[in-house]
Amino acid sequence: MHKALFALCLAGAASLVSPAPASAQSEKGDLTVTGSKWGEAVAAASAAAARQDENPNTYDTRALRLESSWGRVRILCGVDGLVVGTTGVFKSANVEKIVAGSARAETEAKLFRASHRPGALATAVGALTLGVGVIAATNNANSAATPMLMIAGAGGIFWGARQLNTAYKSLSRSIWWYNRDLPR
Repeated sequence: MHKALFALCLAGAASLVSPAPASAQSEKGDLTVTGSKWGEAVAAASAAAARQDENPNTYDTRALRLESSWGRVRILCGVDGLVVGTTGVFKSANVEKIVAGSARAETEAKLFRASHRPGALATAVGALTLGVGVIAATNNANSAATPMLMIAGAGGIFWGARQLNTAYKSLSRSIWWYNRDLPR
């Protein structure tokens, strides 16, 4: 139903843009647009939607993508965007299970898992250590430990951030390899 509505909206938009008249014809419940430059696009979209309905294991229904927001990454599947996993600083999805079936994608998913946890832990411990060092410095503690805490904390944050960056690169490559191996 929503595909037919989309085709109808596209036909209406085409009639506003194109000087040639667009007419909608019903053939077997499918909308096609004729007489405009958008007619071919609507027909192709309708044909692709019909093929997708026939086989649920197409690229459009199984391809993965990433969306991030405020330190949280969601792994979405298909055109509809079904959430199949989320990962954040302290939580990670079982990406190996999500990309099962593609050997190269599983390898990258293992690299993600190997880098994500140490990176998150080092970043958290580094932030805590840096915070303790800053608090000690504001309390006028004249000890050698204060700058050492701050340097160690900044180093932990830096190393952890590098690990997290490596992990998310591996996650992105894992998704890419999985999508590459899907049947078209």
